[in-house]
Amino acid sequence: MELKSNAMMNKGPNTKDLPDPDRKKTEILQTLLEKATRFYEETIGILSSVFKISEFMNSRSPEDAFYEYIVCVLIEESRCENASIFVLKDNKLSLRAATGEKEIKGNKDLVIELGEGVAGRCAKEGSVVLVQDVAQCDFFIQKEMQVDVGSILCVPIKEGNNVIGVLNLSYPDANFFNEQHVRMFELFGLLVGQILALVRIYEVLKREYIDMERIIQQKDIALRDISGKYKAIVDATSDFIFLLEGDKIVFHNKAFDSIITRSLVYLEDIFDPETVGVIKQHIAGLYLGQELDFEISVNIPDGSNRIGQFFIKRLAPSQVLVIMRDITVKKRFAQKSMQTEKLTSLGLLTSGIAHELNNKLTPILGFAELIDASSLSPADKKRLLAIINSANAAKSIVGSLLLFSRDIPPQKTVFDVREAIGRTINLYDSTVKKRNIKIITEISSRPLNIRADMNCMEQIMVNLINNSIDAIGENSGRITIRSFPEGDHVCIHVEDTGLGISEEVIPKIFDPFFTTKAQGKGTGLGLSICYGIIKDHGGDIMLENTGAGTIAKIRLPAATGDISRDHLPDKMESSVNKKDRKRRTHIMVVEDEDDLLDLMIDALSPYYYVISYKNGKEALGHINDYDWGLIISDLRMPEMDGMEFYREVLKVTPRLRDIFVFITGDTYDLQVKTFFEETGVIFIKKPFKIKEIMDIVQRYVTDKRAEH
Repeated sequence: MELKSNAMMNKGPNTKDLPDPDRKKTEILQTLLEKATRFYEETIGILSSVFKISEFMNSRSPEDAFYEYIVCVLIEESRCENASIFVLKDNKLSLRAATGEKEIKGNKDLVIELGEGVAGRCAKEGSVVLVQDVAQCDFFIQKEMQVDVGSILCVPIKEGNNVIGVLNLSYPDANFFNEQHVRMFELFGLLVGQILALVRIYEVLKREYIDMERIIQQKDIALRDISGKYKAIVDATSDFIFLLEGDKIVFHNKAFDSIITRSLVYLEDIFDPETVGVIKQHIAGLYLGQELDFEISVNIPDGSNRIGQFFIKRLAPSQVLVIMRDITVKKRFAQKSMQTEKLTSLGLLTSGIAHELNNKLTPILGFAELIDASSLSPADKKRLLAIINSANAAKSIVGSLLLFSRDIPPQKTVFDVREAIGRTINLYDSTVKKRNIKIITEISSRPLNIRADMNCMEQIMVNLINNSIDAIGENSGRITIRSFPEGDHVCIHVEDTGLGISEEVIPKIFDPFFTTKAQGKGTGLGLSICYGIIKDHGGDIMLENTGAGTIAKIRLPAATGDISRDHLPDKMESSVNKKDRKRRTHIMVVEDEDDLLDLMIDALSPYYYVISYKNGKEALGHINDYDWGLIISDLRMPEMDGMEFYREVLKVTPRLRDIFVFITGDTYDLQVKTFFEETGVIFIKKPFKIKEIMDIVQRYVTDKRAEH
């Protein structure tokens, strides 16, 4: 959350020496550049903090260590000199961690009553409390801070709608914090609340896991005792059990029959030389009655690599019992679970910040679109184009991240599979350039409509492209992606110039956990997941060697229905007719972001009466003030969000149902998606183009005038 200023924001031409028209244009560009630069720094800071905290979560440290780490990250990534965290319990705030530039240590016995002081008020009200000058604050109490404080910012830490703690930030000078700090740290407080909920869940699961593990160990001990007495039970188990007399195997159970056909005499008849060496080394250190557990990766005669959990015990001076349990599946499931947990955490964090990122991108793109580029100098046009291109690139990145982080049930709709292919390929632009790999596309010019879950189709493409990149390795190469119709089916081929697949491996290629990659490079689940998804969609998939690599062929049933619409089409009616710019139409704009509100007013006020409100609650109080021609509302707002505002308006004035338009960046959220499907209300995705807003407004105004 880097707040340090960038020198770029202070550089530029001396506008006082320029003529008035040039000075105005330069000032506008400087303002846009400053906003873009601040957005870049704040975004990098937020993502840096989120990344650090996400990585720390994966270390599975205790909850107290999590608090200590949070305050350290705040000091590292901001200019605040002191930071502390209080946790709310039994209507009291207890200090859990504190740090600062002067290496202060928090008094863990410090307790603040709910409503007491700045922190207590923040916890009670559940909202940000900013004190720009503590000397002028009548509710600030010195025991909240152990250092000199000029200004203080308290942010609630929430789990859902419940306050679970307070994030305390301070600086020795007064008037240090600004509105950007408030919004940024408020978002950070929400993220900390979500992560803290995961940490607490993990602590509970960890305790349950330890208890379960203890029970399992007790069961294992009992099983080992029984296995030494009853051969029938030994032969019935899937564990590999044998008895060593000196260097010879004098007994083994029937589990070995599934992997070895020849007679067993020595350890070398079962394991590879490296594994034999490890086993003998452990046996040499055993005294009579001593037992030992260890895990190693072993190669066995059937050609497979397995992870074995070994138990060895010296029963007599020259006799050793050896039991090997195959825990390959267990280990691989644990690895997959760990990866899924990390992806889930990142998905939660990504969706949490997407709204704020889109709010920043929308005014940048909107105001840039409003600038009259024809009057700019070539140099200024180049600068403006750089701003627009960078903002559009950021928009594409946010969109791609949202597509792959959404957590919604599989939902089959009719769509053009070429769209999913193109979006997936865009994710690999930088990766393939660094690896000197070319992606060649041979995409059908005709629509290729299928009924499927688009997220699943994108997952299939990601898995296949990843496999192709791994197959090419460090060499240069090509990945060719083709899509074409074939009768009443749609075909997708992904071909690479990698090493290919041996013929004896192809029959097992879709088996779960089967992989030809080096250890640690893959879980063996990618192709099996692809196989399951495609079969679920009534299709087929096969892999073949081409002689110069591998080709994956997918065949899916074509769809005949109309393409599903989850947003307005790009091409709408023409922009505002210059001959029809009448100011009698009143438009309500409900938006809590100042920059977005300024953009809407700037774009619409030359043609209409625009009345703005900060949230749904405020707007609801003025719903009967005018004969509204259109209501444009944000979806996520404090006090009363857009969805609640819409429902409350219909209770009071049902006739306004058809003049609502929402702007949002949360269309992948299940609650939002359900709201739009149930109400049928039109919405525009952030960041949007000014023309989209103008066209919608003109259409509504024209329709309403036609009614009159």
